[in-house]
Amino acid sequence: MPVSRGYEPPDPPWLGEPVDWRPCPDCRPHSRLRACDCRLGGRAADPDCPHCCGAGLRPSALHCFTCGDTQRLHQTVLVTVTDLRHRVVHLAWQAGTPEVAPLVATQPGGKPVVQLPDRYRLGSWAAVLGARPDDLADADGGQQISKDLRDGYVTLPWAGADPVGEHVRSAARGAPAGRLVVVAAPPEAPPLSELVRLALGLDLALVVSVCDLRHHAGDPLLVDGLRWSVEIASRDAPVRHDDFPYRPSLAAALAWCVECLTDAVAGAAPTDPTAPIPVPCSGPRDVADTEPDLLRLATQHAGQVITVRFTRAGCTVHRHDDDGVSLLAEALDLRDLG
Repeated sequence: MPVSRGYEPPDPPWLGEPVDWRPCPDCRPHSRLRACDCRLGGRAADPDCPHCCGAGLRPSALHCFTCGDTQRLHQTVLVTVTDLRHRVVHLAWQAGTPEVAPLVATQPGGKPVVQLPDRYRLGSWAAVLGARPDDLADADGGQQISKDLRDGYVTLPWAGADPVGEHVRSAARGAPAGRLVVVAAPPEAPPLSELVRLALGLDLALVVSVCDLRHHAGDPLLVDGLRWSVEIASRDAPVRHDDFPYRPSLAAALAWCVECLTDAVAGAAPTDPTAPIPVPCSGPRDVADTEPDLLRLATQHAGQVITVRFTRAGCTVHRHDDDGVSLLAEALDLRDLG
């Protein structure tokens, strides 16, 4: 029998006003048209552009940089910061809200950079949840939260532009329905010594790179903090000059190494079918925690990438310079270089 509803139920009490938005001007729905490079920096479309012929749009396989392919520019973004256990903070940032945002820097092109108050800085909310600002990551994909969202920096397209509005647009880029969910918890990762023991047991190399950029703290135009990378490689693989660590913590680098472990071990196997593969084994010796020694090396060479390779033969320390990679030291154990 047909069933009909006699009356419309009331809206739930937690339902607020719909979030206002406007269509993205730099892409077209259901097509690959994106803003052409000739419009970078807010310029008008170039009539002589060989890519768009003055239309200002060209086909591209990349996501729209303005909206992240949501086709919407939201005027409000709802930010949820959680430790995934029992603590959560909900924030609502709305364009047009008047805030005191002092000038802190100027981009090379002349655009002003301002800093918003604490409530717009996700790094401050991470401390409320007992996490480090570097542990902040997007819940959808695990990407690290940018320095601008972490510290409240906003690059204005022109002097006098709405800083909160630009901050909202940056936070909501690619976020469905203007919702951004941020995880404030360190990634789950094994100790570094466990991965060293695994690499030695497989007769492979564990390559750890670190760069100390903590002297850039407070400069909105430069990357700051410590940057790490950890990977499994074949025993004889050279240290590549163009490898730059980009993970915000050692735990994040270890977690990524574990996630790629299967492919990394398979890629380190010899391509020659006649080449012997050693039987996995691990000696009885204990592997000490090498993180303090890695931090000491990074501090001594602040601003430069330091790479340490751990193999059965010992460890080697390399420094990345403008001219390439130079060998600094080698020893049976990293502690022997103190």
